[in-house]
Amino acid sequence: MTTLVFGHLSPDTDTTGSAIIWAWYLTEIAGAQADAVLLGEPNTEAAFVLKHWDLPKPRIIDDVENGQKVVIVDTNNPAELPPSIASADIRAIIDHHKLVGGLETSGPIDITIRPLACAATILHDLIGDAPRPDWSKGTMLSCILSDTLEFRSPTTTQIDRDLAESLASDLGISIPDYAAEMFAAKSDV
Repeated sequence: MTTLVFGHLSPDTDTTGSAIIWAWYLTEIAGAQADAVLLGEPNTEAAFVLKHWDLPKPRIIDDVENGQKVVIVDTNNPAELPPSIASADIRAIIDHHKLVGGLETSGPIDITIRPLACAATILHDLIGDAPRPDWSKGTMLSCILSDTLEFRSPTTTQIDRDLAESLASDLGISIPDYAAEMFAAKSDV
């Protein structure tokens, strides 16, 4: 059975990008079959990131089936998840938000919650030294810039900043220029 990877309702850049990155990692590096899905239409900034990095928009789901294997990224709040999440087979949670509680699993799972500004920063560390395609680096950079508001958010850590600068350098991207494009797309209502 394919594992579904998704984040919270009303998908933003970090939820959308982190789901795609982790599904890629599970399939291409870990050898498990996984698909990124969304719990709604991505916001305009996330849509810009998908287009910029030539990524297809993941399919949108309304709920999960009983026993469906899932990995949750960028949230651990049951109120932000599908209505039937309690009947899913939750395999992992990767998040950077406070622990909310209320999820019950059928067995032990892998939970990674770290005090960083972005779920994609955590994914980078979990993936380790595995080679990454440029779209993955660019998507991680996009997630970090979005969640840190280009390092202006008080939740920004030095780890987030250092990773973003390293990814931008690898890709030959100017952070201020790229962030301006992202934020312009977000404000284009």
